Amino acid sequence: MSARIERLRGLIEEAYQDYPTGCGESFEELLCFELHVGNLTFVQLAEKWGISLPTLGMLIADHCNRMEEDPNINHKES
Repeated sequence: MSARIERLRGLIEEAYQDYPTGCGESFEELLCFELHVGNLTFVQLAEKWGISLPTLGMLIADHCNRMEEDPNINHKES
């Protein structure tokens, strides 16, 4: 994860402090709120947050990577 992505996540969280969604304050909760409750498209969300579409894509990819579980290696033969 890059320092820029972490900085952007923090800036987005700060921007919502005076405008609570009722769905939580973490970046993950804010992202899901805007996409699933607010029904914003990626283009609309990028515009709302004042970032480019590729930057939003990087934030979403980072979000998905954080949700991915660690591998569970099974060395037993099938």
